Amino acid sequence: MEAWKIGGSWVGTVVLGVVSLGVLAVLFLQRSKISKFVGEVHGELVKCSWPWDPSESGVKKYRELIDSTTVVALTTLVLAAYTSGFDFLISRVVGWMVRF
Repeated sequence: MEAWKIGGSWVGTVVLGVVSLGVLAVLFLQRSKISKFVGEVHGELVKCSWPWDPSESGVKKYRELIDSTTVVALTTLVLAAYTSGFDFLISRVVGWMVRF
């Protein structure tokens, strides 16, 4: 089994080379489909509305991104506090009911 180690002998190198050539052949044969896919992806990305203003510079450029991130972080904190508080309340009520 020592002979099958990749980099340990010529067999592993040949197997790796054949697999690499196979992958390159498939990519070469499918190049028109790949090119079409990349073109379509580029066309869709051009339509996207990105959360920064390209005409601004510095931190002002990312104002919308920063504001949106702040809203998400604060909403997450409020939801976590609500869930924790409700869990605490329910565990106290159930603990009180179990004692009786």
